[in-house]
Amino acid sequence: MNRQAEQLARMMDETRAATLRLFDLTDVAELHRSPGFGYRPLIWHLAHIGVFEAYWLLQKAQGLSAPDERYERVFDPIRTPREESKNLPTRREMEDYLRRVRAGALEYLGRFDFQEADPLKSGGHLFQLVLEHELQHQETLAYLFQLLDPSKKTRPDGASRATVTEAAETTRAAGGMVLVAAGAFLMGAADTDSFAYDNERPAREVFVPAFRLGRVPVTSAEYACFVEEGGYRRREFWGEEGWTWREKEGWEHPLYWRRDASGGWVERRMFEEGAPGAVHPVTGVSWYEAEAYANFAGKRLPTEAEWEKAASWDESAGAKRRFAWGDDAPSTELCNFGLRFWGTAPVGSFPEGASPYGCHDMSGNVWEWTSTPFEGYPGFEPFPYPEYSETWFDGDHRVLKGGSWATSPSVLRTSFRNFFRRHFRIAFAGIRLAEDA
Repeated sequence: MNRQAEQLARMMDETRAATLRLFDLTDVAELHRSPGFGYRPLIWHLAHIGVFEAYWLLQKAQGLSAPDERYERVFDPIRTPREESKNLPTRREMEDYLRRVRAGALEYLGRFDFQEADPLKSGGHLFQLVLEHELQHQETLAYLFQLLDPSKKTRPDGASRATVTEAAETTRAAGGMVLVAAGAFLMGAADTDSFAYDNERPAREVFVPAFRLGRVPVTSAEYACFVEEGGYRRREFWGEEGWTWREKEGWEHPLYWRRDASGGWVERRMFEEGAPGAVHPVTGVSWYEAEAYANFAGKRLPTEAEWEKAASWDESAGAKRRFAWGDDAPSTELCNFGLRFWGTAPVGSFPEGASPYGCHDMSGNVWEWTSTPFEGYPGFEPFPYPEYSETWFDGDHRVLKGGSWATSPSVLRTSFRNFFRRHFRIAFAGIRLAEDA
C-alpha cells in the first residue's frame, strides 16, 4: 500500500473499533429492541454500516455481487421500513459479515489508483464517503443510546462529565451578543477540502447584512425561565405548525427533562440523571421549540449564512476557516467533540476554540438550529446519490450547524450542513440567538 492507502486503512480500522465499542454500552437484549419513538433496534445500524460499505466499495466500484442478498434487503432503510426491522441476526453474525466486507474493501484499497479521473474514485473519494457514513452513524447511535434509561448502560472506562472551569465562567459572564459587520464571505466547502458532500457545494460568495449573534449557546438555566414562565402554554410564542406539534406530542419541556417529587427538574444524561447543568447548553429541543424560545427572548434564530459567517470568516485574512478556531485538527483544548466527555460542557469552556468574531462553542458541544430550510445551493448537483441530500429538499428539514459532543472531527467543519425535520428532538441540538444590528 502507498502512504495514502495506509492512512485510509488505519482510519477505517480505528473507526470500526470505535463503532464496535458503542455496542458494548448495553446488553444484547437492549440492542435488539427499539430504544423508543419507533426507531429501529440499535443493532440494525451495525449491519447497515457494512451494507453501505459493501455497496460502494465492492458492488459499485468493482461490479461484484452483494455479499449477502438478505442483508442487502433487511438493512436498506428504504426497502425495509422501520416497523419491519425485526428478527435481526445476532451481533456475532453481523460482525462476521462486517469482517468479510472489510477484507474485500482492504484488498481493493491495496491496489486502488488514487489518480483515477472518475470523480467518485479520484483521491479516494469512495473510501472517504464510507468512512464519513460510519462516523455519522456513530453519532446517530449516541442519540439512540441516550434514549435508554441510564441504568441500562455501562459507563466506559475514563468517561467523565465536563465541569465548570474558570474560562467557562468568564465567557458566560461576558455573554451577550457580538456584532458581525455587513459584508461578503465564502459560503460552502472550499475546493481545497479533501472531502465534502454535494450539499456543501458549490461554494460561492454571499453578502450578509450586519447582525448580532449570541456569544454562547442558550443555557439550561435560561431555557428553564421559558419553561417556568409558561412558554409551552403561551400561544403567542409559537407558529401554527409548531403549536400543532406541541399539542400533538404533549411537549412541556426539553426531551430529556422531567419533574422530580419535589417539583424540581431532573435531566437524563448518558449514564446518570441529575439537575440540568445551569451553564450547560440546553439540548433535546426541536426547531419549533427553538423558534418559540427565540420569540420569548425577543430575538430570532440565525440564518445558515449568518451562522457560517460568524463561525468561519476571518475578515483580517480574507479567508474561510475549516473549523471555528482555524485549520488545526480538533482537540480537547479547542472543543467538546467525539464522545470525549459523553455529554455537554459548560458554555465557553474552550476559549481557544472561539470563532473569528469571538463566538464560543461553534464547533462541537451541541448542534445549533438555523432558520434556513435545507435545500441545494445555486448550481447544486446531486453526487454521488440523491438520497443523501436532494431527497430531503422538502421544505420541512432545517439546517443545523456546528456539531455536538458526539460529532467526529471531520464533520465539525464549518461548511458541514446537518439537517433534521422541524419536530425532531433526539439530536444533541440546542439554540444560539440572533438579532438584526
